[in-house]
Amino acid sequence: MKRFLINFGFFFAVLFATAWCLDKVMTDNLQHSNARVFNTYNVIYNDNLKCDVVIMGSSRGQVQYDPAILDSIIGLNCYNISVDGRCIDAQVTMYGFYCHHALKPKYVIQNIEWGTVLMSNGYEREQYLPYLNTDDMYEQTYKSEGFTWVDRWLPLIRYAGYHEVIKEGLGFKNNLNRPVMYKGFIPRDEIWDGSVFRQIDTLQFTYNPEAVEIFDSYLMRCQEEGVRVVLVYAPIYIGVTQKIGFGVQEMFDFYQSFADRYEMPILDYTYDSLCYDTNFFYNATHLNKTGAEIFTSKLAMDLRKLFAE
Repeated sequence: MKRFLINFGFFFAVLFATAWCLDKVMTDNLQHSNARVFNTYNVIYNDNLKCDVVIMGSSRGQVQYDPAILDSIIGLNCYNISVDGRCIDAQVTMYGFYCHHALKPKYVIQNIEWGTVLMSNGYEREQYLPYLNTDDMYEQTYKSEGFTWVDRWLPLIRYAGYHEVIKEGLGFKNNLNRPVMYKGFIPRDEIWDGSVFRQIDTLQFTYNPEAVEIFDSYLMRCQEEGVRVVLVYAPIYIGVTQKIGFGVQEMFDFYQSFADRYEMPILDYTYDSLCYDTNFFYNATHLNKTGAEIFTSKLAMDLRKLFAE
């Protein structure tokens, strides 16, 4: 029995050591990956960013706000830390990670829309895995993403089921998306596809109480730390706005209440001329590369005046 226990203990120790080494190799590789799902977190963690302005939002933030144009017009260093397919909880997680590992920004450009103040649905949960063993990431995500102490402390467990991520971590060929990105911005050089618009029956402005609390705490933190927030309604195809109907005014009133509370300006491009021309969109809710360039130029001019004040 004693020999059995010794052999079992030795086997377990070898197994744990092997798993720990594999976990470290995979995590180190993923922390330097250029795959879209990991890119922004990796840049923040590795590159010692010192940005004056960060842009926050979901995919509409990621593909519509061009830092190169903002840099050239307002004369400040900008970076886009928007999170694809995610609501305010994940956006604030990204911002918290940024502030922990990079120099605090002077300004935040926060994209707002009908679905901002909701809780995310777990889309691309794997983006957090390479950093789950850090205190700041675990504390911000264990509730919203369902992580446990097992995921944090036991090697390899958190990667179970993520086959493409595992292949990336081990250096094998995989199917992770690697678009051309510039400072977190992903231009989409595509023409209008009306299928998304046709699938939208009605679109309602809604909010989640927990998400509202996260949004409020984040704005309060920015105010207390002297970070100026600018809320922005980016262009959206006018047909979508019409499908929101009376909810548009409800959305405006909701965000205006926060703007008043924290003395934040709102820049509104809901009815900009871009919104009436499908040549500037690749689908009903996202500007294409040309549209993003025009919008960002308009935004930059407005921000330059605003910052000068």
